[in-house]
Amino acid sequence: MTTFLLRRSVERAFQLDEQPAGLSLNPSKALGSNPPYMSSAVDDVMYIVDQVVERSLATSQRPVISSVIPSVARVLDSDFIGMIQRKMRDESYPKAAIQNALPPESTIIAFLVLTNDLDIANDYVKRIVRSRVTSPGNEDTGPSPKSLGSLFPFGDDALYARRTLVSLQQTFEAKTSELISDGIYVMFKNVIKPRLRPLLSDAFRDIDYQMNEAVAEEAIENDEGTGEGAGGAAEYHFQRGWDALNEPIKRIFTDGNFERLLSTTISYLAEVLEKRIWSYYGRINDLGAVRLERAIASLINIVVRGGRYGLRDAFIRCTQICLLMNMEADEWAETQSLAKTDEEGDGVEWKLNLDERARARAIVQNSK
Repeated sequence: MTTFLLRRSVERAFQLDEQPAGLSLNPSKALGSNPPYMSSAVDDVMYIVDQVVERSLATSQRPVISSVIPSVARVLDSDFIGMIQRKMRDESYPKAAIQNALPPESTIIAFLVLTNDLDIANDYVKRIVRSRVTSPGNEDTGPSPKSLGSLFPFGDDALYARRTLVSLQQTFEAKTSELISDGIYVMFKNVIKPRLRPLLSDAFRDIDYQMNEAVAEEAIENDEGTGEGAGGAAEYHFQRGWDALNEPIKRIFTDGNFERLLSTTISYLAEVLEKRIWSYYGRINDLGAVRLERAIASLINIVVRGGRYGLRDAFIRCTQICLLMNMEADEWAETQSLAKTDEEGDGVEWKLNLDERARARAIVQNSK
């Protein structure tokens, strides 16, 4: 009976589902809804789940818990998550109609909202479970009128109820996390990745890293005059492209989903940026190496702004290549000496092997 009720409720919730109104990827347009941006079905389904869990616990009957809670988990998996998965796959999959073009805006928005549904539903289930398994008096308990100990005073019934509820939450989290990861990868592959390489190409276009002192001074003056910062034109163009790429998605995605997408994007960006640095082999001199290092540092600062300093780790290889390019001759000799004796006295935890370090050092034409 409980299974039928739940399935019918989920079915009905999706039949009456309403999408958030007024969403747009255009940053200049105000959004017509309030965050978080999700389907109405999530609220409806989670309300029913909360009520079913509450009434099951109120019976204080272990057989009821052993029957109802696993049924809730199965219905959430097959009907709720299953429906969202089918919508993501069949109705809102963000795929471009022609090669090298972006998918339609409406499709991207619908896919973002469905991915949000999973993330928000996961938070709902966590709160439903934690409000009932956390000890009374804990500030994170929430609206729990009775503890499991008072509801199940005999034997290990309270412990059994707690484990069953935790299992519900863990199972649901595992399923939603897997589908969220798939959704994040689809967004990256079909929306972000095709625009990332052109973004870097535009940032470094027409920048000469084989310069004499007069040209270097002129470049610095131009950067200061245009407000382009220490990274020069590369920083200026990259920031504009990076914001145009990420801000439209950021304002619709939940914080958790955007952080996941950003992490995936940065991992790929670090690889592309490293290849670009290697591509300057023999086409850069000492002064150009200094300018390139400043540009790379500025680009990394743009990407990790907002306190995301842990994401810097993805760029360690890039920063170490630049470090070696600009290293003084005596520092390089010391680094080589320590490497031959397998010592790490230079204080650097190298991500580049010995051959890569030598290659990085040789990038600059007129090595110090």
